[in-house]
Amino acid sequence: MTRLLRTIVLMLSVLLVGAGAVGPAAAHDDLVGSEPTDGATVEQAPESLVLTFSGAVSELGTQVVVTGPDGSPVSEGEPAVDGDRVEQELADDLAAGGYTVLWRVTSEDGHPISGELGFTVTEASSTESASTESAGTGTTSTESAGTGTTSSAPTVDPTPVADETSGSGDGMPTWAWIAIGVAALALAGALATTYARGRG
Repeated sequence: MTRLLRTIVLMLSVLLVGAGAVGPAAAHDDLVGSEPTDGATVEQAPESLVLTFSGAVSELGTQVVVTGPDGSPVSEGEPAVDGDRVEQELADDLAAGGYTVLWRVTSEDGHPISGELGFTVTEASSTESASTESAGTGTTSTESAGTGTTSSAPTVDPTPVADETSGSGDGMPTWAWIAIGVAALALAGALATTYARGRG
């Protein structure tokens, strides 16, 4: 009986020691901090996002997606993994508003873990402000293009214009023909009168 109790106690001791040794190694890593922190409101837009975990994470399968106020992604390139630290570069032209961070890493025990956090930026980055101002004050060159002049050759009428002072084909002026006509009419009238008197 005593030997059986000793065997049971020894087996329980081995199981407890094994559970104590395997327990910490099997535990999943957790997110213990971030810059900016979850729910923080910052005045200046950060250049990058930093996630800190309770243990070293694997570079394989690490993903960090940061979306801006309009829902478009603002992440630049792949995240950099350094032990328990993951850094994700952000775009330069960050606008003011709320940002959402979705992350996924492989913990030290090989299990994937994921989560979500967010932060708010009160002032747009200098690049975003400069581009907005230039867009508001920019002018177009359509007016100058519209006022350009185009030189075109004048339209020439192929029909020759008659000279008012020119006469017929023989070169006699028009007034001479009128005078001849008037004289012919006067002569015809005089002949008619003479003929009428002779018959009377």
